[in-house]
Amino acid sequence: MAGDAAGFPREHGLQDQCPPSVGQVPTRRRGLRQVLLALLCIPLLLTMSSASLMAVPGGSELISSHAYAVFGEPKYGPDFEHLDYANPDAPKGGTLRVAYVGGFDSLNLMALLGTPPLGMPQIYDALMRRSLDEPAVRYPLVAESITYPKDLSWMDFHLDPRARWHDGVPITPEDILFTIAQSKGLVTPSLKRVEQAVARAEKRGPRTVRVYFVQANNPTLPTVLMDMWLLPKHYYDSHDINSASLEPPLGSGPYKIGRFSQGRWIEYERVPDYWGKDLPINKGRFNFDTLRHDYYRDHTVAYEAFLAGNVDVRQETGAVRWASEKKLPTFRSGDIKREMIPYRSPSFYLGLIMNTRRPALADRELRRALMLAYDFEWVRRVLLAGHHGRLTSFYTNSEFAAEGLPQGRELELLDTVRDQVPPEVFTTAPDLPVGGNWSNRRANLIEAMRILRAAGYRYENGRLLDKQTGRPMAFELVSYSPLMDKQVSLFIENARQLGIAVSFRSFDSAQFRHRLRHYDYDLLVNSPMFPGFETPSIGQTLIWGSKAADVPQSLNYPGVKNPAVDEMLARMITATDRETVVGAMRALDRILLWNFYAIPFQHDFPAPIGQMPLTYWDRFGKLEKQPLYMFSSLTLDTWWIDPAKEARLSQGRSR
Repeated sequence: MAGDAAGFPREHGLQDQCPPSVGQVPTRRRGLRQVLLALLCIPLLLTMSSASLMAVPGGSELISSHAYAVFGEPKYGPDFEHLDYANPDAPKGGTLRVAYVGGFDSLNLMALLGTPPLGMPQIYDALMRRSLDEPAVRYPLVAESITYPKDLSWMDFHLDPRARWHDGVPITPEDILFTIAQSKGLVTPSLKRVEQAVARAEKRGPRTVRVYFVQANNPTLPTVLMDMWLLPKHYYDSHDINSASLEPPLGSGPYKIGRFSQGRWIEYERVPDYWGKDLPINKGRFNFDTLRHDYYRDHTVAYEAFLAGNVDVRQETGAVRWASEKKLPTFRSGDIKREMIPYRSPSFYLGLIMNTRRPALADRELRRALMLAYDFEWVRRVLLAGHHGRLTSFYTNSEFAAEGLPQGRELELLDTVRDQVPPEVFTTAPDLPVGGNWSNRRANLIEAMRILRAAGYRYENGRLLDKQTGRPMAFELVSYSPLMDKQVSLFIENARQLGIAVSFRSFDSAQFRHRLRHYDYDLLVNSPMFPGFETPSIGQTLIWGSKAADVPQSLNYPGVKNPAVDEMLARMITATDRETVVGAMRALDRILLWNFYAIPFQHDFPAPIGQMPLTYWDRFGKLEKQPLYMFSSLTLDTWWIDPAKEARLSQGRSR
């Protein structure tokens, strides 16, 4: 998947995983152990089927484990050999070619300056790596085991003595401490969130680091550290981590940066002597010798490159061409295949963001009226070939989506902020206006005009006047692609009928990222944003928290500064049971929806919610079982080149 414009890779280690069902209270053991925990009134313990308990001076207990599950039990025990969706006998070799639209002028993923390559594969290792066929579980990588007390106030990470940087230097506790220290600087949000989770850290031995968390009994905070990309201290002793640079950084992961041409293409080379290649979490993965990413300025040219065989795989985001593609020889022969990949991750959000930092757009009633000006049914019928479903939540395809009226734990939490949220939160189920025809569209615009007049807006010569300045209302809508002008064309016309002038403008990737980083827009259509999380954590504050609204390059694109939102984030972060996590997230979603911070567009993929269309040249081998969470569609790290299929394709092309 492509990365988001603020520096979060779509395969990024930012992903938090999804625990079990609502109301299930996880416990660490069964039988007598379960009874003892209940008697001790411990509301939440992380479940480790392989965990061992150790008595320490003072009578407290420590848990030592190979794996970490936020909720539930790890699927794989301490002696597992490989992941079920990875083939340990997969052959290595070949090149995977992927197309991106945009460019890059820096290879420094940590700095705010410059534009790094999109979708950069794993050149950095982390302390632990998540499995993708179960939610919320991490397994050993640089940290071969962990130790922590029952209250999760701190955690010891015991480093694998085999762990090495690509230059052969061992990964040490000093590297971990250095990485944590860098999170306090002006770095990308994927590293910045570490600062929010860590109170302090210290070296506890030649291969052990202890991290003290900002809060005890919070099961998600350790995952922030586990997913953190590790940085080599000895390398940055002579390199500036905050500067844009085209010097390939030193990493420790399965790939390293090879040849490249600035802004045009880049190759990532598999590290043959990668220290972690035989770890159970890695075995059977990272099978391509080279990952080549070509950058195009136009989506149409990138599509033609795929049809010509210069690109191997496409993650489909539109279906307009599907009917005509059936007539192409490569599709009829089966040389190109299209597969629907099931997934359980929350959908990424695609929509029109309204920047509340602008005084006019700080008015909820104006945003509500603009919501009525967007006709999704028309867009779906005319532009999307009848494909795609509409997003109805900021957490579609997850149990965090608000539905119906609030009840249970969600209602209890909302009651604590009743005087800070719109009354509809309690009285009306979240809903979206229905268009699709002239009659519905006219009714929506009449309702929008009623809302604006009731809010005190005046019309003069067909223009809506700003209540504060008295000037005609006008907004600039910016986008990453000129192709989005069609998607918003009817919205712009409907806004004009409301007396609001909306102009559309698209930018190249560098200019667009600059605007995004500094919130220099009125209305925004970005590539899929607000990454979904199966288990939300403190990282959600970077998306919706009031403090993030004024921090450059956070993900708080609408500029949300809402005390009720902050309260729900705090309740979610401090939750010690799954029911409160789900209740707080549903309440958060409901508050966001009723404040109309964004107009939701279509599901990212032209398929039912929970399915991802992938189109590829039939040269790959793969297992029937595939990951369900955050499928790596543009790295295909569990697929491999099938020699027989490759030979057949090569023979067909030579004719």
